[in-house]
Amino acid sequence: MKLSEVQGGKPVTDVVVRVMKVAPPRMIRTKTGRMTQLREVLVADETGTLILSLWGFGEGTALSAGKVIKIVDGWAKEWKGKVQLSLGRSGHYDEIPDDGSIPPVTELGLQHGSSGASD
Repeated sequence: MKLSEVQGGKPVTDVVVRVMKVAPPRMIRTKTGRMTQLREVLVADETGTLILSLWGFGEGTALSAGKVIKIVDGWAKEWKGKVQLSLGRSGHYDEIPDDGSIPPVTELGLQHGSSGASD
């Protein structure tokens, strides 16, 4: 699957992406009143960019720009008119070796313009 194929309200079986930018974590109050942490990660492939929302304390601390990750059993949702990726309850991501199949950050940034992870 490619990022251009991701649709809100649909599962994301697996997608390989490059991390473009990792935003600092923010504290969020959930609908139930519980406090949790949200880290937004801008990810890209040759077809587009999306925000990966990582929920929970410490999630995404090992991620940095340039790493290649595979998202498995994720979920896509629409938030404020934009599609975003989420891991949902059963999803996860794994850092995988960079085999060159995803263009480097410099090329992806030129293809998609510069967009912040918290836009």
